[in-house]
Amino acid sequence: MTGTLHIVGAGLAGLAAAVAAAKSGSRVVVHEAAGHAGGRCRSFMDEKLDRVIDNGSHLVLGANRTTLAYAQATGGIEAMVAVDPCFPFVDLATGARWTVSPKRLPAGIGEILSALGLPWTWANETVASRLGRSRSFTRLWQPMCEAIMNTAPEDASARMFAWTMRKALLGGAAALTPWTFPLGLSAALVAPALATLGSFGAEVHFRRRLLAATPDSLTFDTAEIRLTPNDRVILALPPWALFAVLPGVWPEMPTRPIVNAHFRLDRPPVLPDKSHFLGLVNAAGHWLFLRGDVLSVTVSAADALAGRSNDDIAALLWDEAARAIGLPHAPLPPVRIMKERRATLAHDEATIARRPGPKTDFPTLFLAGDWIESPWPCTIEAAISSGLAAARLATGRPTLAFGQ
Repeated sequence: MTGTLHIVGAGLAGLAAAVAAAKSGSRVVVHEAAGHAGGRCRSFMDEKLDRVIDNGSHLVLGANRTTLAYAQATGGIEAMVAVDPCFPFVDLATGARWTVSPKRLPAGIGEILSALGLPWTWANETVASRLGRSRSFTRLWQPMCEAIMNTAPEDASARMFAWTMRKALLGGAAALTPWTFPLGLSAALVAPALATLGSFGAEVHFRRRLLAATPDSLTFDTAEIRLTPNDRVILALPPWALFAVLPGVWPEMPTRPIVNAHFRLDRPPVLPDKSHFLGLVNAAGHWLFLRGDVLSVTVSAADALAGRSNDDIAALLWDEAARAIGLPHAPLPPVRIMKERRATLAHDEATIARRPGPKTDFPTLFLAGDWIESPWPCTIEAAISSGLAAARLATGRPTLAFGQ
């Protein structure tokens, strides 16, 4: 392309599109409504805890190849650490503990084949209807479903879950290898991308909110940009923001919340197997993540929790976390509660079927975001993959890759 590629939104989808296009030689301008990049996947200094925390805890696996390629291309991979593919769990109801690894899955071959979608999966099947009666449902399939799909197993699409399981379980130890973020999400996925864009001459403008988009212009709250016939636009916006810009194009799409609690402890605890995370079963919280002396609790599909007060949430999740790490009756430490009420789309079959593709009715305007049509649920991998796909369409280069 000989014109300018305008990318609206500097979340991971927008950053991925910008990096791929800028490295290929395109002139790129990024517009972001907030005063920072990263969207729902970023880090910041929390004054209450006096620590850098993430707005939500995330885990990237080796199966997320597009994410790793993006991190490699920007240099962000240097701020990520691969750890052993071992996933410790504790059942807070019974006290039982176990570890899941590529060589130790707490499920029989029949269950595994069913989780992989074999021999077939009906369109109306949910994860619960397919796996809910299996012996390993509570120990394995339910926590995996909630973590990956942010949707209760009773609603989550069995087809989408099976696709993610095939990517993870059929790729061996490499696919299940977790990549952690010891310096935070921004240090790995946001700051290196911004530095890369700067080195390739891309422009990034913050505090510039899009009000309307047409094939001829982009209207922001601070300026209007007229588009030439050679310009292209990628709208890397969450669905509710996109609907405001292009009203009446798509129906409302239901979302699901995630709640995170960040506790600053007196000293760094030691999790089982010296892991960086711990899965919780029969608990309100789902996963513990450890970074130094900050212990974070993530609650996916958190509809039942999101409406409660922060004080109630903190007391409940700290009681569970303290028991999980062996600190009974420990007083509540400094805590930050974060509620992402529209963290992802709901991953039921009806909502998945309504996810739009990257093309619009306008041949020069494309879409990107973790919610865009994809075999992946709304994850980091989905966001970065959609950004790359949109960049390929906008630049007219179907083989465009991050390394180019």
